[in-house]
Amino acid sequence: MSVEQLDDSAVTAAEVRAGGSVLPASGGPPLWLILALAAAYVVALAALAFLPGATLIERLRALDGGICAQAPSHSFFPGGQQLPLCSRNTGIYTGFAATFLTLWFTGRLRASRFPGRWVIVVLAVAVLFMAEDGFNSMFLDLGLPHFYQPHNLLRLASGLGTGVAMCAFIVPVANTLIWRNEDERSVFSSLRQLAVMAPVLLLIFLMLAVWSQAAVLLYPIALFSTAGLVMALSLVNLVFVLGISSRVGRFAMWRQFFPFFTLALVFAVVELLALFALKSSLMHTLGMA
Repeated sequence: MSVEQLDDSAVTAAEVRAGGSVLPASGGPPLWLILALAAAYVVALAALAFLPGATLIERLRALDGGICAQAPSHSFFPGGQQLPLCSRNTGIYTGFAATFLTLWFTGRLRASRFPGRWVIVVLAVAVLFMAEDGFNSMFLDLGLPHFYQPHNLLRLASGLGTGVAMCAFIVPVANTLIWRNEDERSVFSSLRQLAVMAPVLLLIFLMLAVWSQAAVLLYPIALFSTAGLVMALSLVNLVFVLGISSRVGRFAMWRQFFPFFTLALVFAVVELLALFALKSSLMHTLGMA
């Protein structure tokens, strides 16, 4: 038996004894690095919220503006302030964040298998609905014949379903690349498991349908949707971070993985801000600012 096989056997045994989630302290990064990264998160969030010069909503609009047109006619205005993402993107990334948290609470966040066959069919229908509604809205904007009058609630609903679909496929891919010993379960193996998302999505939809003008929703929806966007892009970046660093399938616990996720998250924020800067520059050049 090779040294690598012995190491794998030792890791597996330790995980079995500790419920599949613990390794010896020497298996992870030093404690000072974990504490430093945690402190950096706190400082960054505090700067986002309290640094003078712009409001929190303005900073979130800048962070999200690179991937969203932020058209006022396509957006919700809780408390008279436009959300950082348009109604469709608000749906997509609140749906992504809600699905991510649901997988966490149901113990399937480390699942490495794609959804079951019928779940894929339902999620595909949700994505096709968003595509159809998007084209219908675009035809109206271009002055072309369209099937029906677009509405922000339809944009929100189509986005919510697509956000679930995105999370249901991105999370298993990320887990396959992260964990040394994969969780062989599916994120949603059956329609019954997928149905747990229904009340969550319905709650989000009803809040914006009934209280879309309520100021109390401004910061929760703005922060939650932005968190979903950053998380989705961070997981995509993680594919490249792990590949470049040759760390694919090397992690046994969250503590080991934390520094690499932080790097992917930093890249995500830089990419979003760069896209917003490019968009602003192009609009200024074209005289649209």
